[in-house]
Amino acid sequence: MTTFLGLGAMGTALAATLLDAGLPVVGWNRDPRRARPLAGRGAVVADTVDKAVAGDGPVEELRAAR
Repeated sequence: MTTFLGLGAMGTALAATLLDAGLPVVGWNRDPRRARPLAGRGAVVADTVDKAVAGDGPVEELRAAR
């Protein structure tokens, strides 16, 4: 299971690609509304970073551009 911390444009696109391929995804975002579309596609949405990274799969951190 791959975890995405940050579900902006890039995080959402990457997570969606994995979901489309049938792979499991965990997502977290500061604004939980950003995760809703992925939840509807089968992603597990974590409500805290600690819960998001509790698994044993890779973690992708995508920070907002500044």
